[in-house]
Amino acid sequence: MLHYTGKDWQRLLTTASLYFVGAKIGLLFALVGDAVTLFWMPSGIALAALLLYGNRMWPGVFFGALLGNLASGWLVSTEISLGATLAAVLAASLLRRLRFNVELQQNRDIFLLLIAATFSALISGLNGVSWLAVSGFLPWSDFLSTVTYWWMGDTLGIILFTSQLLAWVKHKPMHSTLLLLREATLHILLLSLFSALVFSDLSRLLLETAVGPFILLPLIVWAALRFNMRYTMMSSSMVFLFSILGMVFEQGVFSPVSLETIRELWIYNLVMGVSALFLAVFNYQRTLASESLLKSEASLKRAQSVAGMGSWMLDIGSEKLEWSDETYRIFGLPLHTPLTLQMFFDSIHPDDLVRVREAWQAVLKGEPYDIEHRIVVRGKTCWVRETAEIDFSPTGTPLRAVGVVQDMSAQKTSEEQLLLASKVFECSSEAILITDVNTNIVAVNQAFCRITGYLPEEVLGRNPNLLSSGRQDESFYHAMWDAIHVHGHWQGEIWDKSKDGEIYPKWMSINAVRGKDGEITHYVSIASDISDRKKAEQEIQQLAFFDVLTGLPNRTLLRDRLEQMFAAAHRDGGHFALLFMDLDRFKYVNDSMGHTIGDKLLQSVAQRILDCVREGDTVARLGGDEFVVLLREADSSGATKVAEKLIKTIGDPYHIDGVQISTHASIGISLYPDDARDRDTLVKNADVAMYRAKEDGRNNFQFFEPEMNFRANRIFGMERDLHNALANGEFELHYQPQADLTSGRACGAEALIRWNHPERGRVSPAEFIPVAEETGQIVAMGEWVLRTACAQLAYWRKNGMAVFPVAVNLSIRQLLQPSLVDLVREVLAENNLAPVDLELEITEGIMMGDAKAALEFLSTMHEMGVQLSIDDFGTGYSSLNYLKNLPVDKLKVDQSFVRDIEIDSSDAAIVRSIISLGHRLDLRVIAEGVETLAELDFLRMRGCDEIQGYYFSRPLPADEFERFIHSNPRLA
Repeated sequence: MLHYTGKDWQRLLTTASLYFVGAKIGLLFALVGDAVTLFWMPSGIALAALLLYGNRMWPGVFFGALLGNLASGWLVSTEISLGATLAAVLAASLLRRLRFNVELQQNRDIFLLLIAATFSALISGLNGVSWLAVSGFLPWSDFLSTVTYWWMGDTLGIILFTSQLLAWVKHKPMHSTLLLLREATLHILLLSLFSALVFSDLSRLLLETAVGPFILLPLIVWAALRFNMRYTMMSSSMVFLFSILGMVFEQGVFSPVSLETIRELWIYNLVMGVSALFLAVFNYQRTLASESLLKSEASLKRAQSVAGMGSWMLDIGSEKLEWSDETYRIFGLPLHTPLTLQMFFDSIHPDDLVRVREAWQAVLKGEPYDIEHRIVVRGKTCWVRETAEIDFSPTGTPLRAVGVVQDMSAQKTSEEQLLLASKVFECSSEAILITDVNTNIVAVNQAFCRITGYLPEEVLGRNPNLLSSGRQDESFYHAMWDAIHVHGHWQGEIWDKSKDGEIYPKWMSINAVRGKDGEITHYVSIASDISDRKKAEQEIQQLAFFDVLTGLPNRTLLRDRLEQMFAAAHRDGGHFALLFMDLDRFKYVNDSMGHTIGDKLLQSVAQRILDCVREGDTVARLGGDEFVVLLREADSSGATKVAEKLIKTIGDPYHIDGVQISTHASIGISLYPDDARDRDTLVKNADVAMYRAKEDGRNNFQFFEPEMNFRANRIFGMERDLHNALANGEFELHYQPQADLTSGRACGAEALIRWNHPERGRVSPAEFIPVAEETGQIVAMGEWVLRTACAQLAYWRKNGMAVFPVAVNLSIRQLLQPSLVDLVREVLAENNLAPVDLELEITEGIMMGDAKAALEFLSTMHEMGVQLSIDDFGTGYSSLNYLKNLPVDKLKVDQSFVRDIEIDSSDAAIVRSIISLGHRLDLRVIAEGVETLAELDFLRMRGCDEIQGYYFSRPLPADEFERFIHSNPRLA
């Protein structure tokens, strides 16, 4: 069965279509009755299709012939088509057997085409005419003459159109240049003009002899010798077309139509077509020969280039030197540079010049010339080898020297590299083992002996399997050797056994070494002991998926476990719970007792969590004091029991390094599938629920509720809006006056930030400051406050306002910025302010972070003269040891103590203690939140230095503050 591809079907359709069209055209020029034409184009199309694409194209020939001969009836048309197809198939098969070249490269191919045309046309003619006679379309008396003309038409069709199609498909388009295009245009015009002349009635007056039409032959010769085969066959077809048209219209030398003129026209076109073919083949062979010569020269140059070997010739008498292109390259000179023998000597390395001159003098006396020496090429030293032969005259005079020069630089480098390689082999830290083709060890290096424990004499001649550990089975080694034999190399991890029996892992590569014949001669193995690396990989695996401190799964492994739990629950219709847990006030433990105690506390908490869950549950540490617990197949009831157990267990006191520590946990719980159906949402919802637990007093657990997202989204929205607030100018500063209790007059002001949201209006600092702290935006915000407050103070000073400092609050995040000191200096300098004009307020919590960094900053500020105060004193957890070492100027009593000093004896006692403590430390004390005369009197009587609060003034915008100060306010 023949299998046709899509392209084959296209070719079949094209063949059938061309055959049908050619048949219709041929029948238009029928000269013998209605069935036989002088030329039969389809015979040439059919043979060309079969020669180009194989006998599988016969259906295209058959159906084209069938459609073209339908006028004779189905039966006769079928039989004629079968004969035409058979004739074409037999002719194509004959040509292939005779090794016919479809590119028409030799005269032999033209003769073979003539033979095939004669053979095919005879078969087709006998078959076709027989069926026409049998069917009554043709009288038997005309049988021989019709066969003759049928044969003539098919033969001419094959000669003209098979060659035309083969030339068109197998030969490239003509390489066009402007000159060649002009010449081709002139040729076509002359060919058309002379063809019209020859095959018109005017020719009878000008061309009286039978050879008159052959005046077109020089034009065909011109086409064949000047242009390519495609163009030549096209020119031949033009002559043929003009001759046929002349006969059809009964003009020219081949008119009027008669059997004699038909034969003459047929012979003329056959001679012209065959002549064009022979001439085209001649030109093609000449072109090939020219190209072959050019290729040979190019190949010689390329061979010299590849070999790094050039040739040279010297006329000894004139000392004129000739070099090949490669010789020019070797000596680094531009091509075709005029040369002399002295120029050659000038290029020799000075250290080799005497030796080369002596060798040259010796060769002139008939001794061999074969020498290696150095030359200098563009400042670079290269090695060459020169050999030469001398031609002598009959009297013994040297006439000419012919020689070659080879670039030896690469070889010299290779020799050096071989020497280096032998050193590398011995000194390499990797074990190198070389075997012969039969895998018998022939060489090992020192690293091999060090790693395996074997001496060279103990392994030479043996098979490397003496190192086998037994961990890899036979299939492993089969795959390894298959890779080596197929690809020439293999590399991978393998376990071997040393001489003392220790099994160790190594990374090994094996390469097959092949000789010049391509056959394998040796195998080279390079291996390194990767015991340390394997250990490191295990440690990296542990670091990648487990928390270093607690040994619990980390965030990455939790994500994987969570995905597995999602997949199982989704598949089985199950459910599970996620508990997000955060330790309450762990930061204060960490800061006050040190990170070592904090780390041990986290380890103890992790163990207690593990004790509260089942073996199949997952406990992970996300970082810091955040833990996640995955409870498989747990609903709200099961999650509640575990959460209650965790709250109680974690809340029990811890005894670490002789210190009793207490901590608690806030837990948020989300359930699958009730609260979320994807990983990130489930974790987020549990996180939101955990924050609700913290808001509800800590040390409790909360289940996620959808309304919790409203608050979380509000915080997220605030975080987003804060990004744009500075750029959009939404912040402003209010200034709250501070009063001296001795004089009753204003003595300072605190700069307080306010946010005017474009949609929400005034946003409380208590709402947005924590968000800014958490997201880190407090740094940019704090810098803006510092710059704005100082600029405002400078403006007031310029306008004659009384001199007093402005207090600016610093956050913990600001304090951690290394550039804060430079920023303060820069702002003071920009506004021409003295350091004493600025007061920085810090909270006690600052000293619970990086105490060293805080102390260094405060010391620097104190040395500069910037005033420092501790804000909200009494609400934090700092030790008095810190306080006595802080270089501060003021203590600020928090308003939570001032608010109830009249009715709460505890608050009153605390305030008295703070004032007393501050004075004992030579610090001024300022109380904030003073709103009543009674509070003012209490503080004044206890010796407080300054107050700040609504009793004196609320925080004021800059312009109102300026008017307030100018009004010269005083305390009652």
